[in-house]
Formats: sequence, C-alpha cells, structure tokens
Amino acid sequence: MKQIEGTPNEGTRCLLTWFAAHRRRLPWRREPRDPYHVWVSEVMLQQTQVRTVIDYFNRWMDRFPSIPALAEAPLEAVLKAWEGLGYYSRARNLHKAARILVADFDGKLPRSARELQRLPGIGPYTAAAIASLAFGEDRVAVDGNIRRVASRLFAVKEDLPRKEVERLLAPLFPRGKAGRVNEALMELGALCCVPGSPRCDTCPLNAFCAAYRIGNPSEYPAPKKRKPLPQVKRTGLLILRGHDVYLIRRSESEMLGGLWGVPLVEAECLSGTVVNSLKEVSHAYTHFRITVTPVMVEEGVWMPGGEREGRFFKFEEISRVPLSALDHKILARLMTHLHLPSPFKSV
Repeated sequence: MKQIEGTPNEGTRCLLTWFAAHRRRLPWRREPRDPYHVWVSEVMLQQTQVRTVIDYFNRWMDRFPSIPALAEAPLEAVLKAWEGLGYYSRARNLHKAARILVADFDGKLPRSARELQRLPGIGPYTAAAIASLAFGEDRVAVDGNIRRVASRLFAVKEDLPRKEVERLLAPLFPRGKAGRVNEALMELGALCCVPGSPRCDTCPLNAFCAAYRIGNPSEYPAPKKRKPLPQVKRTGLLILRGHDVYLIRRSESEMLGGLWGVPLVEAECLSGTVVNSLKEVSHAYTHFRITVTPVMVEEGVWMPGGEREGRFFKFEEISRVPLSALDHKILARLMTHLHLPSPFKSV
C-alpha cells in the first residue's frame, strides 16, 4: 500500500476524513459508546443487513436496556425478541454471556479481546470489534467487509486468513485509533467497496488500491464456488384439539433450540390417520433448503421425545411465543385453511 511518512499515514487520514463525512447515523454509534450496545449490535449484524438490525436493536434495548436486565430475562423472552433474525444460537449465547457477566464480572464486559473471547458466542472478530470500538484496544477487527477491502487494496484473489489481513492493514492503524479505523473500514466496505461493482470513484483509498490501478477491482476477491443447497423434505404435524394446536419446544442442543414449533418428521415415520394435507411450504437456511408438507393428523399420532416438551396452544397465544420463520409459514398455512385471521406472514 502506498504510504506517506508520518502518523497517521496519508491513507488513514483520507479514510477517516471520508468516514467523518459519510458515516451513517446508527443507534449503536451514539456517543459516548456503550459497550453493551456495541456487543449486541455486533452480534446482530452477523449475517444480517444493517437496515434490518436497526429496528431489532431499538426494540431489544427497550426490552433489555442493560446486561443485568438481559441476564434476568427468561430465555423465551430473549428468543421472542430475536424472532426473525435467525441463527438463534446468537441470542442464546447473548443470554448465557449476560448471566456469566452478572455472576463473575459485576455485570460489565471485560475490556480486552482476550478476555472477551472467553464468553459464549464471542469469537476473534466480535472480541476485536468490542475491544477496539468500546475500550480503545489496538485490534484489527476482520469481518467480511474488511477482508474484501484488504483483498482489493493488495490485489489478492485468494481467501486471506485473518492474521494476514491484520498484517496487511497494520499501516492503516496508528496506535490509539483502532476503533475509529475499524468502523471506517467496515463502512467503506458497506458503502463503497461493495461486492460486485465497487464504487471506486468515491472511495477515499483509490489512490492506494492495487486492484483499482490494475483496473479490475470487481474481480477481487475471486468468487467462491457455491455448491447447490441440499434439499430436505419433512412432514409437519398439525395436531388440533378444537381450536388449540400442539407445538413442541426444541431442545437447546438442536437447530432452532429453545423455539416452539410444529413437530417435523420424515414422511415414512408418520403413522395414524391424516385428516388433511395442506400445500407445502419451503424455507432456505444457510446450508440447506427444507420443504415441509403440513398435514392435519389425529391427536395421539405423535408425542415428543428426549428433552423436548410440548403442549396445546390456543391460536391467540401462538404469536406470543418464539417461533422460527418456517413455523410462521406452516401456521399461516393452517390458519388460512381454517379461515381464521392469522398474525403470521401469508405464504
């Protein structure tokens, strides 16, 4: 990377000047920085777009305004507040970590990335982001945006390991400014150095960018070959007792742990009388796509096993418990079939 002598170097100065003028106003960026806000926002932003996170973050802080408030809340309330963001282990880990912080750290986050990584759900990136943004520790927080910026600045097509990104970007990180530089690089990746067609003409680092000089920045990094998503088929059991529907709570050790939903079985495992078969619904997860055929069956066909619990819910109760997006679709299909008003998104 082209540099000019001095600290901060010319690249850092250009980046931070651009960031001061173009940074988005986001609720977790309010000054003074609240470490709890930084932590929750960083976890929410994993695999989720900023525009989606804003409303979730604001509602979360209304419901759980502090680490002790989060620790005291029942897990079901935490999962309900998270409903729709997906990757529910993130919410479970926030809850577990909050309880550890109250028990062992006086309800406060540790100040160093090393200590932060000892908490559930906090890996190298999240720890570096919290430590630098909230506590001023000199750490490079390597997320997808920053990795893409590094790939283009140095014209490296292959995947860059985290340690190599840290080494390459070190010249942009004068002592004491890691938090500001991390946030500016993340914003650069979100607004200018975007996937596909980067907006190089407005980028404050184009004079220092090898891919821009070569003339093909969109080719960096090389696109990953995507494998087709495996297709999974299941039968969703709709067990009714009058206008009550039977739901199970999935154990924390399985996917969607802690959430309520309809029992899902393989079609060949179904025994008993099928009263009615409804139109199938589909949902895509990160690593597979599932198609569920909802079937109305007689009570007693299926009972939960292992750590699961189950019970009948009145229809007006269902919207108050945490459910996955897939279960929203299945229950919306049922309520449409029964000609009942549905609080769920129609499919």
